[in-house]
Amino acid sequence: MKTKVEVNGYEIEIEEVDGVVTVKADKDGETVEEFTLEAEGQDDEESQDEEGIKGFEEFGQGEEEDFEGEEGQEEAEEEEEEGQEEAEEEEEEAQEEEEEAQEEEEAQLESFQSFVNRKAKLVSKKPVVKRK
Repeated sequence: MKTKVEVNGYEIEIEEVDGVVTVKADKDGETVEEFTLEAEGQDDEESQDEEGIKGFEEFGQGEEEDFEGEEGQEEAEEEEEEGQEEAEEEEEEAQEEEEEAQEEEEAQLESFQSFVNRKAKLVSKKPVVKRK
């Protein structure tokens, strides 16, 4: 098996032949670093590891739920807190809108009152004409 990867201008080649892994790093066509790794007793380790490995299809639904245990609870709590914060913000906005509406109504009432007062002054200033 052979793999090539390019990272930051380096071309890194990893090759495995008969349990020997060779790693070679080239830059601008020149070999900068090269080393080999030998895996002793690799066949025994692989067979032991493969016994404990299961494919995705072998896992049951119940086990998937276990993965959501604490993380799922934390996410649910965070969502609940966010929901509460949003509800509080909406409530505050509603209160602000209500206060603004109330202030506008009071301003309109004051305007109406000043209108009535002006009319009352005008009426009181008019001379009364008596007819015979």
